[in-house]
Amino acid sequence: MNGRTAIVADASETSRETITEALKSAGIDVVGCAASGEEALNLVEEKNPRLLVTEMILPELDGLCLMRELRGREDAPRMIAVGNFVREDTALLAYDAGAEYFVAKPFRASTMQAAAEQVLGRSAAAKSASLESRVTEIMHEIGVPAHIKGYGYIREAIILSAETPEYINAVTKQLYPAVASRFGTTPSRVERAIRHAIEVAWDRGDLEVLQKYFGYTVSSVKGKPTNSEFIAIIADRLRLQRGAVR
Repeated sequence: MNGRTAIVADASETSRETITEALKSAGIDVVGCAASGEEALNLVEEKNPRLLVTEMILPELDGLCLMRELRGREDAPRMIAVGNFVREDTALLAYDAGAEYFVAKPFRASTMQAAAEQVLGRSAAAKSASLESRVTEIMHEIGVPAHIKGYGYIREAIILSAETPEYINAVTKQLYPAVASRFGTTPSRVERAIRHAIEVAWDRGDLEVLQKYFGYTVSSVKGKPTNSEFIAIIADRLRLQRGAVR
């Protein structure tokens, strides 16, 4: 499988061209374009690309069904979903179907390029260290409820920070916008939702577990950690664990 090849699936010719040009500008070879889900599925099976960028609404076989069809395969491509952000759980539906990134329309070429680079760059680390799975385990252990918006935002922020430590030094200017772009929302909403999720975890979580991860921050004097402290502490722990594995 070529590490820099992609298939683009979108019913709109204009959208296919926009996505294709953005990927090509990032040095990614677009080896096929499809106007329907069935056509995209056939192209993926024929070309075996590393990346699939698909609109969620497609004729014949929609994007969600297409991603579900591919996600369990051993040679499945990494997947980016594209679509209009028409409801709060649009991005979550895409992730549940197997997408690793959701890009809301309309988007800038730079947004698509960044998404593709992140997904393609993440693949080796994700497979070797199961970073996403480990973050999910920690979130559950700490007691962040999976049904609230902040859960997905924190999870993504920790993954990004574990992979790119520089994000921790630019939480407001870089990390929140990166998370917001993936979920089709705004940086301010990301910040508020993460703060709420931490408050919920602090109110309902197991004190022993919280002390295990956050130590001195669990006290009547210090109180709960800030968003950046929460993300940085877990991301640092994960980087150390990954280093030990290697």
